[in-house]
Amino acid sequence: MGESSMRKSERKRRILLPRTGPSRRSFLAGVGATLALPYLEFFGRGTALAQGHMGPKRFLGFYVPNGFNMAQFWPQSTGALDAAALQGTSLSGLSPYADQLLLLNGLDNHAGSAQGDGPGDHARGTSTFLTCVHPLKHASQLQIGPSMDQVLARHLDGQTRYASLEIGCEGGGNENACDSGYSCAYSRNIAWRDAQTPLPKETNPRLLFERLFGGFDANASADARSRRLRRRTSVLDFVLGDAQALKQRLGQSDKHRMDAYMTGIRDIEQRIVAAANEDTICGPSFERPVAVPTDRRAYAQLMLDIMVQAMKCDLTRVGTFMFGNGGSNRAHTEIGLAEGHHELSHHQHDEAKLAKIAQIDAWEVSILGHLLESMTATDMGGHSLLDETTVFFSSEVEDGNRHYHYNLPIILAGRAGGLQTGQYVDVRNADETNNEPVANLFMRIIADAGAAVDSFGDDGTRPFSLPA
Repeated sequence: MGESSMRKSERKRRILLPRTGPSRRSFLAGVGATLALPYLEFFGRGTALAQGHMGPKRFLGFYVPNGFNMAQFWPQSTGALDAAALQGTSLSGLSPYADQLLLLNGLDNHAGSAQGDGPGDHARGTSTFLTCVHPLKHASQLQIGPSMDQVLARHLDGQTRYASLEIGCEGGGNENACDSGYSCAYSRNIAWRDAQTPLPKETNPRLLFERLFGGFDANASADARSRRLRRRTSVLDFVLGDAQALKQRLGQSDKHRMDAYMTGIRDIEQRIVAAANEDTICGPSFERPVAVPTDRRAYAQLMLDIMVQAMKCDLTRVGTFMFGNGGSNRAHTEIGLAEGHHELSHHQHDEAKLAKIAQIDAWEVSILGHLLESMTATDMGGHSLLDETTVFFSSEVEDGNRHYHYNLPIILAGRAGGLQTGQYVDVRNADETNNEPVANLFMRIIADAGAAVDSFGDDGTRPFSLPA
């Protein structure tokens, strides 16, 4: 395509101006396909830093099925965390990140309990993992959500290309019943847009990669990079032209805001031009996946690496990862275990089974460790991606043997909803079925992202705070 034809094509993407005032979303709508990731990355992060903030607030929910061997999960004592405190526990693999962790023992998710509905704890616990709403027990009719990640996604709507990303390592559809009469949707999704709409996860790394980075070419020629640079700067010219036209219709205070906006756009243009000899597309640091890895660890790490790259490029600020579906009975042969995970979780206090569960726990936690390592190594302009992100790690039950939805083991990492990290805190009450709800913790994370709500789920009433 010639230069003149290219410019005509680009003009077709010209932005429609709002009648009432500037909207960042309306500007981005016409630019995103061509300007793509660097614009979002520089605009989002640069603006936040200019205002004296660490950067955008992000969230990643990390789910693993079937609970844990609690006898080996927690440190021996509460208080400050260091590598020594984690040794001998299932969390020892997180030792390098001890100062970035907040371990919480004693929050409840009462919504996952039976409440007269009989069996089905894995479906209930999984569906309430981020919703904290007791689900309707039915094979096809759904009634639950929305999940807290989607509260955040709605708050951030329009600021990134994808409001949220849902990924996992175990597929399956939502039809029929999967757990004692509950719809399979309850066992296979933790992200819910609303009470009836689960957000299915992507489990194929190649498809996920192509969805996010389909246009990225690390081997692009100099000529191709030059053409892309011209396209980008031409689109910036269109944006600035539209902004200038709009500015004439604004009041004085809005003109100041528009001046700041246009200054930011020009700054982006200068950064793009300065990077003319580089590949200015924010893309992944690895090649396009070909297939699903046969090794489970490699599979999980690859999916999480793609998520990290998406957050690095500010394609999204909200994500969820399901290592397995609720009540998954997959055998972890990668670590030498032939029995199914769900089968082992019904240990009936058998020491051999408990030892194997602890082995699974440590293995799952090591994958969390890989995520924290990747986020820590991802520079976002003087701080790490982990500094910007609240990572929430837990399961649908505390102990798979008794299907317990109380005293949930929770690991927070990174921003931790603005709570102080580097410590293990036990907030249990004497009555272990009457602890503070995990919904309050979600209210804290939501508020930390600037999207405060008056309540959340069935029992969230106030943002969680650590005891004095």
